[in-house]
Amino acid sequence: MRFGSVLAFVLLVPASFGLIGCGGSHHGGWGARGASQEAVRHITVVGHGEAMGKPDIARTSLGVEASAPTVEEAMNQTSARMKAILDALKKLGIEDKDIQTANFSIQVERPFIDGPMPVPMPMPEALPAPAPVKGGKAAAAAAPASGPVALPPPPAVKYRVSNTVEVTIRDVSKASRVVQTAVDAGANNVWNVSFGIDETKALEATAREKAVADAKARAEVLAKLSGVELGPVISVSEVIGRGPIGPMPMMATAEAKWGGGGPPLAMGEVTYSTSIEVIFGIKKAPEPPPAE
Repeated sequence: MRFGSVLAFVLLVPASFGLIGCGGSHHGGWGARGASQEAVRHITVVGHGEAMGKPDIARTSLGVEASAPTVEEAMNQTSARMKAILDALKKLGIEDKDIQTANFSIQVERPFIDGPMPVPMPMPEALPAPAPVKGGKAAAAAAPASGPVALPPPPAVKYRVSNTVEVTIRDVSKASRVVQTAVDAGANNVWNVSFGIDETKALEATAREKAVADAKARAEVLAKLSGVELGPVISVSEVIGRGPIGPMPMMATAEAKWGGGGPPLAMGEVTYSTSIEVIFGIKKAPEPPPAE
């Protein structure tokens, strides 16, 4: 019994030291947590900034569509017209790098049948000549028997071939002329005439400066309303969203000529918009003087 008591005492001593160590670190953790909570008191705001600029680039999609009874005929029509369009664009100074095929498709056009489907009609069979009967008179001809069913001819189909290129116009003053030239050369579809800015770094920098200034102004207002003093910046992050915002694109089917050398196109201005999230710290209020 005495030996057992000694062994139990020896086994219990290490466990007591471990609990003391855990208890010490546990109290230390609460202290660090309290200090951390005091350090992260903050105000989070999102500032917005915009910068506008004049467009220096235009983009449009020019297309050709043709319909014919055979694929070969439809392709020949679209190929000839697209070649004429490309040659005309190059004469205006559009480089090869600024012309890219955006779509090429071949579709079958089946005619729409209005009303009930035609009913197959039976075809009469050729009957043998009736045999003569006594008295020299021929027997009455028997009714024709029904033969194989005659199906109606299948409706004629056509094939539609479409070829579209996306064109980048680096001289925006030529945008209207480019569209008119393409239509004159055979284009019968014009989509998404839009204006933009090729290099937006300057606009981005200006928009960010305004966004940060807006964030600081918002934070100062919130701090004043809350009765606290704004501290230093803790973190800054850019909210990923829309970039350059241009005027609404023109979407139209071009099959006619406009007067005055081309369609009227308004360039407007391009707006670059960004948002910046800024976290400001809150200064700790001074402790009141001790009471006398």
